[in-house]
Amino acid sequence: MAHAPHPTSAEPLPKDPFAWLPRPDRHRAKGAPVRPSRAGKYRAAVLVLVHVLIGLHIAQWLATGGSTLSPVEPSEAMQGLEQGKVNAGFLFFVGAIALTFVVGRFVCGWACHLVALQDLCAHWLGKLGLRPRPLRSRLLVFGPFLVGGYMFVWPQIVRWTGLAQLPSMSWELDLYVDDLWRTFPGWIMAPVSVLVVGFLIVWVLGAKAFCTHGCPYGAFFALADRFAPGRIRVTDACEHCGHCTQVCTSNVRVHEEVAKHGMVVDPGCMKCLDCVSVCPKDALYFGFGKVAPFAVSQQRIAQRADVSWGEELLLAVVGLAAFFAFRGAWFGEGVPLLLSAGLGAITAALALGLWRLLRRSEVTFQHTAWKRGGVWTRWGKVALVGITGWLCFTAHTGVVRWAGESAERSAWALLRQQRESRDVAPAAFAAAAERLAWVDRWSLATSPIVLGVHGLVLRELAGRTSLEQHQVAIAQLERMVKNRRFDRARVPPADVALANYHLAQGKLDSAQELARDVLAHVPGDPTALAILEQIERRR
Repeated sequence: MAHAPHPTSAEPLPKDPFAWLPRPDRHRAKGAPVRPSRAGKYRAAVLVLVHVLIGLHIAQWLATGGSTLSPVEPSEAMQGLEQGKVNAGFLFFVGAIALTFVVGRFVCGWACHLVALQDLCAHWLGKLGLRPRPLRSRLLVFGPFLVGGYMFVWPQIVRWTGLAQLPSMSWELDLYVDDLWRTFPGWIMAPVSVLVVGFLIVWVLGAKAFCTHGCPYGAFFALADRFAPGRIRVTDACEHCGHCTQVCTSNVRVHEEVAKHGMVVDPGCMKCLDCVSVCPKDALYFGFGKVAPFAVSQQRIAQRADVSWGEELLLAVVGLAAFFAFRGAWFGEGVPLLLSAGLGAITAALALGLWRLLRRSEVTFQHTAWKRGGVWTRWGKVALVGITGWLCFTAHTGVVRWAGESAERSAWALLRQQRESRDVAPAAFAAAAERLAWVDRWSLATSPIVLGVHGLVLRELAGRTSLEQHQVAIAQLERMVKNRRFDRARVPPADVALANYHLAQGKLDSAQELARDVLAHVPGDPTALAILEQIERRR
C-alpha cells in the first residue's frame, strides 16, 4: 500500500542515509532492462511439487479411509503442544527452524504453499502492469510475533498457570490420525482463507504481505534467520544498479543491504535467489560467512516507515481489534487463526487509507488516486463507502462475537449450577435464553455451539414453565445438528439433549444416531450409553 507523502507532518522521518543509492522501486526512466530471473522457474517448479505432495497426501487418506500421517503443517505444532504430544507437523516445524539457523529462510521461499499463492497473485497483477507497493510500518510487523506467541507460547503459559486443564507434556510420538482434515478450516472458511491470505492481502499490503504482517511461523523463521551464516552476499563487481531490489518480492532493499553490510541482513529475505539471478554483473551469490544478527536496527526500520507514529497507533489498535473480532466468529469452529490475522492486517491498512482520505488533500492507494488537490476522485468516493461499510461490518462481528461468548459462558455456568445443586431460578434461565436469542438474531451465521447451549437452556426452562418451550428447544437443537455439518463443531451435551427428546417421542433411529455420534467424540459418555440401552430394550 502506498500513499502520497505527508508534506505537513509534524514528525518528519529521519534523513535516509542511503539517498545516494538508486531507487529501483520507483519508475526507472533510464538504464538497462532487468533480465528475467532464472531462479524463478525452478522455485515455481518446487512449489508446484509441494502442492502435488499435499494432494497425494489427501488422496491417500480419502482412498484408504483409515489412518494416515498427521498433517505436515507448522500449525499442527500448536495442536501437539496443547495435547502434550509430538506430531508430524511439530517435527516439521522444529526441523525447518533448525535448518533456518543454518541456511536462512529457504523453507519460506521454496516450500510454503501460502508464499506460492501470494507470488501467484503478484505475478498475475504484474501481467496487468500492476506492482502493489508494500506498507512499511514499525508496529504492524510485530503482528506475526503476537500471533505466534498466541499459538505456541500461550498453551504453555496456560498449562503452567493452571488457567485451563491441558494434558501435561508427555512428548509421546503421535504421528498418525484418522481424520486428516480435522484441524483444518471447513469447506466455507478454506476457500475464503485462500482468497484473503493468498490474494487479497497482496493487493492491499504488497507482495508477501501476509509473511510480513500476519504469518506466525514467519516470526520464528525471522528470528532464526538473524543467526544464519547462509546469506545473499556480494562481490566487488557490484555497480549498485538496483536490479536486485527491483525483482525482490520479499520487499527487501537488497542494494542497500549489500552496500552497507556486504550481505543481505534483513530477516525478511526468503532466499528466493531472484536477486542473484538477475544481477547483470553476477555480483550476488548465496554463501556462508560472518553473522550479523542485530544489523537491522529499529532506527533503520523507522527510516523506511511511511507512516507517522499517530498512524502507527491507528494501525496497531485497529489491527488488533479486527483480529479478535474475527477470530472464532461464525460457524462454530469460527474464522481460523491465519485468516483472522490476515483480516486484521487488511482492516488496519484500510482504516489507515480512510484516515488519510479524510485528512489529506493528496491520497494514492496502490497507484490509484483517491484525492487530487483536495478533490475526491471517483475511486476515492468508492473507497469511502466501501471502507466505512467494512469497518462497520467488522465492528458488528466483534460485538456479536463478544456477546455470544459472554452469553455462552453464563449459560454453561447456570447449567453446571443446576446439575450440581438444582436451585437455579427460572428467571435466570429465562434471562440466559434471551441473551442467546439476541445473539442468534443478530449473528450472520449462528454458531452451532450457541444453538446447542440455547437448546439446553430452553430445555431446563421448559421443565419449569410450559411445555411450549420444549418445541422451541427441540428446534434450536435440530438447527445445531444441521449447522454442525458445515464446520464439524461438536456439542455432545446438546446432542444428548436432542437424543433424549427423540427417545421420548419414539424416534428411535434419530436418537440412536445422535447417541452414537456422542460416543464417537466422547467415548464412554454415560448418558449416551443409557440412551442406547433404552433403545435396545424398546426394540
